[in-house]
Amino acid sequence: MSDKPLLNRVVNAIIVDDELHARELMVNYIGEYCENVEIVGVCCCAKEAYDVIVEKGPDLVFLDIEMPNGSGFDLLRMFKTIDFKVVFVTAFSEYAIEAFRFSAVDYLLKPLKIGDLSEAVEKVKNTLKVHSSYAQLLDLLESYNSPKKTDKNYVISSANGFIVVRASDIIMLKADSYCTTVFVVDDLPITSSHNLKFFEDVIDPDQFMRVHNSYIINIDHVKKYTVQDEIFLTGNNKSSLSRAHKQDFLDLYKKRF
Repeated sequence: MSDKPLLNRVVNAIIVDDELHARELMVNYIGEYCENVEIVGVCCCAKEAYDVIVEKGPDLVFLDIEMPNGSGFDLLRMFKTIDFKVVFVTAFSEYAIEAFRFSAVDYLLKPLKIGDLSEAVEKVKNTLKVHSSYAQLLDLLESYNSPKKTDKNYVISSANGFIVVRASDIIMLKADSYCTTVFVVDDLPITSSHNLKFFEDVIDPDQFMRVHNSYIINIDHVKKYTVQDEIFLTGNNKSSLSRAHKQDFLDLYKKRF
């Protein structure tokens, strides 16, 4: 991804769609209604798109899902690290949940609406404003160890920029559709565009525990557990405990006591 100045920078985009009419329409709409977006590639299949993405290093990929000879999901699975933003464009709404598992910025349904397209592009621009080049592999969340500290810091993006939070101050993380809400000590919750699985792969497993499909908790902030499978945490926060994670949670506290 480019290291251009973020103010009014041009967003380099690639369009991937097997339908000629859809590709032409997207090109026309972007050219007329999306300021500072430059199309650097137009592709008709996953294999072609992979080569173009590797060559061009785009900021954004508009990606159809259902294509012959490889779906949009198949294309993304070719990359070990997805260091570009993805906006899915498809006629099939049933793919929405899976799309956001790939941390898509947005999901547009065909026939394409100009307003929806413009909003999606603005979302991409807003995420790029807080997306430093050194943090590409971790995207909106970067953790680092300080030699003078035992507490990790996390840099979490928000709608207005980013917030640096100590790991010890994170109470829990809650899935909210395809986003995640991060609850912290003595401050307002932070909303990230990443899903909960992204955070699970990054945060310290010795300090944080998945206790439910929708919750990751900081085990140091646990205050109470009830037989109704509710976990009470610092700041009047509460998490559910699922059957799948219950034994691990109880075993952890048996070891502690």
